[in-house]
Amino acid sequence: MNLQQRLDQLSLALPASSAPGARYASGVLHQGLAWISGQLPREGDRVLVAGKLGREVSIASGQEGARAALLRALAALRDTVGDLERIERILRLNVYVNSTDDFSQQSAVADGASALIYELFGPELGAHARTSVGVVQLPRNACVELDIVVALEA
Repeated sequence: MNLQQRLDQLSLALPASSAPGARYASGVLHQGLAWISGQLPREGDRVLVAGKLGREVSIASGQEGARAALLRALAALRDTVGDLERIERILRLNVYVNSTDDFSQQSAVADGASALIYELFGPELGAHARTSVGVVQLPRNACVELDIVVALEA
């Protein structure tokens, strides 16, 4: 089953575009790798889940934000490489969580994106290295921002 079929099966859709908001590329290709810039949980210009974990955003809402940001990252990947069927493997996921000083469950928030990677790509292509960290603030007060590194078939 290809990625588009899997997205359809899960009733998910990638955003139409993921153009960067400033003077940087949404993705860079180098030696068979795609480095995708940080993505927020946005739909158009609207941030879907805003605020801090540990205050006004629950872990479940943070996980939904991470899933939405991952779909934007895949849209940026599509825009960068032109064909998502070239994905050989998801290598790395970095998740930045807008959180209060005493919040310590950043990993649980990042699980929203990791779980979706496994749902979409399975355990072989979807097994990835991951970092999740708490940060004081994110652009547009988003609850999460994430980036991915992907290996591509030639």
